[in-house]
Amino acid sequence: MSLSQLFKIVKKNFQEPTPIPAAAPPVNSYTPQVAKKMHEMLTKHVPADAVEYCFDLWKEQPFSFKISRSRSTCFGNYIYKDGQHKITVNNDLSLYAFVITYVHEIAHQRAWLGKSRRKIEPHGKEWKKNFQVLMSPILNLNVFPETILIPLTHYMSNPAASSVSYAPLARALQSFELGEKSGILLSEVGDNQWFTFRNTVFQRLEKRRTRILCMERASKRRYTILATARVDLVEA
Repeated sequence: MSLSQLFKIVKKNFQEPTPIPAAAPPVNSYTPQVAKKMHEMLTKHVPADAVEYCFDLWKEQPFSFKISRSRSTCFGNYIYKDGQHKITVNNDLSLYAFVITYVHEIAHQRAWLGKSRRKIEPHGKEWKKNFQVLMSPILNLNVFPETILIPLTHYMSNPAASSVSYAPLARALQSFELGEKSGILLSEVGDNQWFTFRNTVFQRLEKRRTRILCMERASKRRYTILATARVDLVEA
């Protein structure tokens, strides 16, 4: 199947998101200084051909934006608190992972603003619809290299909570990761094997979707760690 055919199949599923109601909750306002800083951050962290689009998304429904330290639990986050929309994205992501995460979080904001019922699922149909529509304008070779665009387009046909849940896309994004990466992926560690993660020894137990259930050796406590986390094996 050609890339153009794949785009046509995926975009058939893309529908316009629910319009934001006139009485939507207040959103953050912004000053020229804030806008300038926002544009500078986007210029540094997203592909050049996506900067203006990402900036326009922010101007349409402004939010407080922060580039966060690396977090093993997530790539980004959206919250609505005290009348403010707040989005964070990790600082150690490649340009491509950053822009996907950025739009992912804006889709949460748009789903929240356009919700027609009191409670919606975090990654339910409202979020999926908004994410698909918001990603559609940048699903092209001007923004993403073909090695990422093909698995990304497949993933966007039915996006999950995490882009790393789709192995072909996770592998493609990892090839563009920033800096030197040591160790191996947790997904490559066998069940019951021991490994170190953040200077702590764990045993891999079982896979749970995008995460791996692990047991800390010292405390015997159990934690879930992203399958794409880099770890070092411990010799028996």
